[in-house]
Amino acid sequence: MFKGTRRTVAAIAAVLGLGTGSAVWAVSAASASPAASASSAVPECTSSQLAVWVYNNPGGGAAGSFDLPIGFTNISSRPCYLVGWPGVSATNSAGTQLGSAAARDATEPRKVVTLAPDATANADLKVTDVLNFTASACKPTTAALLKVFPPDQKRALTAFFSWTVCAKKGPVYLFVQRIRAGAPNPDE
Repeated sequence: MFKGTRRTVAAIAAVLGLGTGSAVWAVSAASASPAASASSAVPECTSSQLAVWVYNNPGGGAAGSFDLPIGFTNISSRPCYLVGWPGVSATNSAGTQLGSAAARDATEPRKVVTLAPDATANADLKVTDVLNFTASACKPTTAALLKVFPPDQKRALTAFFSWTVCAKKGPVYLFVQRIRAGAPNPDE
């Protein structure tokens, strides 16, 4: 009973102090119960809720490397969130990993990115020109796909990726940044 009274007082105070437009927010926020909030929490995105793609127009980067944005689009009908770094590796057309998996670029802290249905988040993939390595250390070959594990997921998705990569494990030539909000911007 006392809780209901506090909610009513909060709603009335909002109407009087903030105006009618803000009262809708105050009433809905004041009337939300902890159980309702917990049941309506946005879940983490699963691989089955996402489509992954690579913007195949190299940009940015520094001498001897370039950036490729990886897009993560929510293809489900419900919102979900991503947080952290995806797992990324280059593969041949049969799905066999070529060389070392991407290293995480942890220069920025992880952030939660909520994706509405049809919304896209992105993570930049820095690709080092493998011709910077000796042929014997790298064994250059052409990749067909990127294998991408969304953060905290065990099922990978694939995207087309036709670039010269190292077939031999050892040299790290891929570096992935954390998930960011918004679709990839190839002009950055």
